[in-house]
Amino acid sequence: MADGKPPSNLGCVLALVAFPFVVLIGIVIGLILRDDDDGPTEESVTLADGVIDGTEWRIDAERDVEGETCVFSYLDGAQSTGACSFDPQDETIADQTIVFGRADPAATEVTVELSNDETVTIDTTTAGGMDGRFYVEVVDGDVDAVALAD
Repeated sequence: MADGKPPSNLGCVLALVAFPFVVLIGIVIGLILRDDDDGPTEESVTLADGVIDGTEWRIDAERDVEGETCVFSYLDGAQSTGACSFDPQDETIADQTIVFGRADPAATEVTVELSNDETVTIDTTTAGGMDGRFYVEVVDGDVDAVALAD
């Protein structure tokens, strides 16, 4: 106040008026730049389910977060076994075995060699939104799915 004029609060007033505009512009830019694509999400489709000797089972085709298609067995709600490859899988419960797996996208049926030197021919199916084809069959006996027959 050396010159006799009262101090001006113009700088404070401008800062208070400008602050909401700066915040609003920041929010708008953030919304524009925000990436709404969170990447692939997990998907799951039940191919078959049932109960064997009191054990609830189901076979699911799944796409993981990396986009890979797999097939898994669940016993009483807990994941048990499975694979993302085309190798046949099996799950034995009591005196029955569930043979399952992924199939070539062009295959309408597969023949699986079993550990008892028998084979089983199984029709394949698609699973809503999943790549490829899948198969599931319950066979008698405690056997392993060895390989897909040529």
